[in-house]
Amino acid sequence: MHLLNPFWARKKIAALDAEKDAHQISHLAFEVRYGTPLFTHSIFSVAFARQAAVPSIAKVLYRNGKGGIITNTKKRNNDTLLFFGEFYKHGDKDEGKQAIELLNFIHSHFPITNEENLYTLATVVCEPKRLGIFLANKNMFSKKEFRALYNLWKSLAGLMNIHSIPEDEIKLYEWYENFERKNYAYSDAGKKIVEALAAEFAERWYPSFMKYQGTQYFYSLFDDRLLQTLQIAKPNFIYRYAVKFYMWTQLRILFQVLPDSSDRNIIDYYKKDYPDYHISKVGPFPKTHK
Repeated sequence: MHLLNPFWARKKIAALDAEKDAHQISHLAFEVRYGTPLFTHSIFSVAFARQAAVPSIAKVLYRNGKGGIITNTKKRNNDTLLFFGEFYKHGDKDEGKQAIELLNFIHSHFPITNEENLYTLATVVCEPKRLGIFLANKNMFSKKEFRALYNLWKSLAGLMNIHSIPEDEIKLYEWYENFERKNYAYSDAGKKIVEALAAEFAERWYPSFMKYQGTQYFYSLFDDRLLQTLQIAKPNFIYRYAVKFYMWTQLRILFQVLPDSSDRNIIDYYKKDYPDYHISKVGPFPKTHK
């Protein structure tokens, strides 16, 4: 079917409504159009780093060096991506609600405020847009797609007991940027978390002899505010240019002219460590499913 209709996902999105079909548009836009392993891992790793630049969030994640983001960074990243994969695959249907129930159970063990939860959600919605504009001067998503992403995550936020959500996607993006201006500050915990994320990024995507280069490519995804907050040296121009050139080529050329991928879900990339995968097995407090 896709050989006869190479831009099937884009045509389907064009026929859908951002209010009524938010989940379907979000799945097609994020997972089918852009959901390669490198893109999904990069976007969520940078979102994680931005959260670590907020000292109160970093403290919860670090937990005196005992948090999963430090003790087993790869598993912690994979687990997070599996939860997001469930949400993009199922939305607020029964399977999505089951994943949210487990996530709420995990979060109940930690002192997380509503504002911190809202910021975490905002990074998921807004970071792909920020990253695309920063690196390629192009929003990854159309206005319809960005609206649909907002609608999907707003519906999920209600199930996560997150309140006081800005009234639309533009206001959410403004809130996201204002929160960072008010709350970003250096902490040892935040820097150690981001160093662990950089090491895991390098290990995942580069051979061992390129560990340093891999970390520099990762840090090249950071804007100046994030680098300065975390007291991380700005990567050499060569690394920054290479990352920007790669992203510019991907977002402005390849993703535009190449056919849409076949239907896919990011769960498929990150479930390999879980034989007989089920979301109930994921996280620091897994539950046995029936």
